[in-house]
Amino acid sequence: MRLDPRTWPIAAKVPLAVAVLMMLVGIVLSERVLARLNETQEMHVRDLAQSYLDILSTGITESVLREDTWEVFDAITRAQDLSKGLRATEAIVTNAKGHVIAASNPRQHPVGSLVEVPNGGSPGMQPFRFEAGADVANATRVLAYPGRVVGVIHAAFDTSHLAVERREVLTALIVTNGILTLILAAAGWLLVTRMMAPIRVLSRHLGAAMEGYATPVPEATIARSGDEFRHLFGSYNALVKSMHEREDLARKLFDEQRLGSLGRLASALAHEINNPLGGLFNAMATLKTHGQYAAVRNNALGLLERGLVGIRDVVRTTLAMHRQETSGRSISAKDIADLRLLIVAEARRKSVTVAIRNSVDQDIPLPSTQIRQALLNLLLNAVAAAPPGSEVKLEAARHGDVLVLVVTDRGDGIPATGIDVLTGEDSSPPLRTGGGLGLWTTRRIVDELHGRIEVSQPSQGGTVIRIAVPIEKPIEELPHVA
Repeated sequence: MRLDPRTWPIAAKVPLAVAVLMMLVGIVLSERVLARLNETQEMHVRDLAQSYLDILSTGITESVLREDTWEVFDAITRAQDLSKGLRATEAIVTNAKGHVIAASNPRQHPVGSLVEVPNGGSPGMQPFRFEAGADVANATRVLAYPGRVVGVIHAAFDTSHLAVERREVLTALIVTNGILTLILAAAGWLLVTRMMAPIRVLSRHLGAAMEGYATPVPEATIARSGDEFRHLFGSYNALVKSMHEREDLARKLFDEQRLGSLGRLASALAHEINNPLGGLFNAMATLKTHGQYAAVRNNALGLLERGLVGIRDVVRTTLAMHRQETSGRSISAKDIADLRLLIVAEARRKSVTVAIRNSVDQDIPLPSTQIRQALLNLLLNAVAAAPPGSEVKLEAARHGDVLVLVVTDRGDGIPATGIDVLTGEDSSPPLRTGGGLGLWTTRRIVDELHGRIEVSQPSQGGTVIRIAVPIEKPIEELPHVA
């Protein structure tokens, strides 16, 4: 997991946010509980300390005036016996100048030793010092008789049990908050994971759709989801259905384009076949009339053979161009040369010259049918756009592991919409006659072969279309049957 929280999954963000929130709430609540505990403990110790000082001061005032050490010491002892629950650890009684009269521990504070009197022994001054978590609390009582300071009582009390109680409360708060934080974080994770399950399903299907394998969400999954996700899944399935219908329509358009190309060539090919047929009939008539002459017979037979070979080549090339091949036959130099025969009649009708420069001298492991279909579409468009007397060029070459095909014409230039279709900027298939079906079919073929198309328009006019198709791996060649 990366350190940037923005990249974390929501299944991690929500439990973490719950944990942080619980920690903040726990800290605030713990602080308030400890503050209240401290106030309670301080009030309790203060009350007990004041009771102890009241008991002690009541019985020693006159003894302090006389500085009677034994009576004061005896009073300190009795007060400690009466206040055992207070845990008084030390008591010191001094005169107005701070000299010790008596102490609970005479060895530590001998009679006559000096003890600091707080605030200079101001009458009525009764300071009390208590710190949360400390083991000792201190209290001071100033003795006045009447209206003047005659002595001071210093007392210390053991509060270690209160410190232990405070630590126990703090530990209990930490453990309780920690357990609650873990429980709520786990609950948040389970809840978010359950809520995000439909999103993960939709994400997987969308990822598959991006790779070209769009499948609808199963009905069982939709039934288990909530109303919101049920509507979302329904919309997604409708989109998938629309995509499948669009693909079916694209396949139909592709087939129609093949048939359309054949129809455009039919009239021109009829002329290419009718001319040899006329010569064949003349040769047959000559044979019937003058077949007894060897020279005439040989000449007529040669004419018949050349005519039949021409018709055979036209028919063979046309069938190879438009039949569905399942063998995956590799494209060869002859396949590219045959394009001249397919396009020459249309070019002659438009008074356009077709020049083919082919440097491919061996079979290339790429499907011949698709490449010839793409080139035929581009050549037909180039001939249709070229002005009379101009030239349409086709160049084919292999550059390393790439087959490069370039079609050039001298027309008015391909429109911007046609460029978008060829380069993939406009991926929607044409749905109307004359909407660039040939260009769209060409781009679809090149996409299936993982190739790319580049279109340029030279300053001198015309259009140059360059197709680059990667040669990925050899395709097993099967014997080609015409």
